[in-house]
Amino acid sequence: MNEPQGLTELRELRARLHEELRHLASLPNYLDGQTADECCRHDRNQMRITPLEAKAIVEAFRTNKRLKAHLVQVIQRLRTELRHLKDNDSRQNFNCPLLENGLCLVHQEAKPIGCLAWHPHVENPQTEAPHFTELGWESFEYRDSLNDAVYGAEWKARVIPLWLRRVFSQELARSPVGE
Repeated sequence: MNEPQGLTELRELRARLHEELRHLASLPNYLDGQTADECCRHDRNQMRITPLEAKAIVEAFRTNKRLKAHLVQVIQRLRTELRHLKDNDSRQNFNCPLLENGLCLVHQEAKPIGCLAWHPHVENPQTEAPHFTELGWESFEYRDSLNDAVYGAEWKARVIPLWLRRVFSQELARSPVGE
């Protein structure tokens, strides 16, 4: 499978998760007093993404005018978070650089599968992480198989800023530190 095919299938997978999210969000007390962005902040966020998800994010920023207008701020937040992270595939806490004013900039275009699949008040007690639905777990497996098909079995999931550093390397190089 080539990368464009993998990105197409990833978009279709996100569409199914968006549909599930719309349904769950319509239920009374879905967030139960939480804000939607709490899981994107340092204390709770260890979300890791795959190379294909990182590629979808960078493509969204390079092709979407609305996102392009936010790129300088994303790069600034990315630099801040990278100072606190080790370059490995372990879970590490961070503030998501894609979060702006409490909203995910790439929510519709390229939101990572884990972010779409996580639901604060879904209870699935048969699993280690009870806040994922069956579709969420299936989506992780399919996302990983897509990455295997495109990149081989050697890829690693990394926290969002580490993959963004790789895909935004040109933008990081052009943007002066402290800008």
